[in-house]
Amino acid sequence: MSKTSIAVLGTLAEFHKESIPFDLNALVQLVYEINPDLLCLDISPEQWRTQDFDDLPPEYREALLPLAYQTDIVVVPIGESLPPREPGATGWRGKAILLLRNLLAWLEKTAPGPEAINSGWRHDLANHLYELTLRLGQEDAVAELERHRRALIENIVAAARRDPGARILVVVNVRHCHHIRPALRHYEDIEVKDFSEL
Repeated sequence: MSKTSIAVLGTLAEFHKESIPFDLNALVQLVYEINPDLLCLDISPEQWRTQDFDDLPPEYREALLPLAYQTDIVVVPIGESLPPREPGATGWRGKAILLLRNLLAWLEKTAPGPEAINSGWRHDLANHLYELTLRLGQEDAVAELERHRRALIENIVAAARRDPGARILVVVNVRHCHHIRPALRHYEDIEVKDFSEL
């Protein structure tokens, strides 16, 4: 059986109002060198159909979507029409979430390139900080995020099964990476790889 190879690349995309310290060309070059058959992005099919990209982070809007247009990389929208809300709270929990989000923004500002967000201490620290914000947040926001992750995984698997044997790169917020990768490993027809090995 020919397995479908999938790699998951994380971004700190919700901080798109912050200036990105590294040149987005670094991300373009990274994905260009990987040259996946399919590029799964956390945008809704409706956004893709209408080409309504104004609210997307620069990693998508200014780097990956233009790259896909210029190459034969096929974009697959795997997001939902209503993205999940950011976890929030009042009182000391709200202040703690704000502090954690400031630390996440610092991680992005000091990242020398996209590889730094996807390996080593930055990748692991970002995951832990996101998990802490989830635990501090309201339960309904947590449930929304968990539903969103399930939808992402289901849509990735569906894309893989429509095109078995393809090389698929999934680019999502780094908060989802540590959930998507182990979930995909449960499927016998999918092989999860590091983005450098895809």
